[in-house]
Amino acid sequence: MIIHEIPNFIQVSYHDDKHYILFDWTDFYVTLDEIKTIHHKAFETALDKQCFYYIAETSKVKNILRPEVLTWFGSEWVPVLSKGGLKAIITVVPSSGLATLSTRDWQSGVVGTIIQKNVRNLAEAEAYILQLQQK
Repeated sequence: MIIHEIPNFIQVSYHDDKHYILFDWTDFYVTLDEIKTIHHKAFETALDKQCFYYIAETSKVKNILRPEVLTWFGSEWVPVLSKGGLKAIITVVPSSGLATLSTRDWQSGVVGTIIQKNVRNLAEAEAYILQLQQK
């Protein structure tokens, strides 16, 4: 089920069969308002479906997130996710070194009870979520 899409940038979808929300990134250059919309819709779905696992598929990304997006995510949004019960964000790491630096920047803002894990591909991310769900 597609939650939100910005063509050529990101598609966010809920995967009922494996119980996670996928942020499938192609390009990180979205505005702060766009990222807020994306994340609010994703979290509404997470709460509705009682789904608390996110996968950030960033392997195709070659650029970086805007600084204001990183600031908002770390200082304002992560506390909301943590209080709302998000358990894990699993990232399929970018092949681009520049994009990897941006991924590390937003991950540094993830704190509290949220588990972070970097993986090489979507299959590895799904396997990790399955492992977490069985605990």
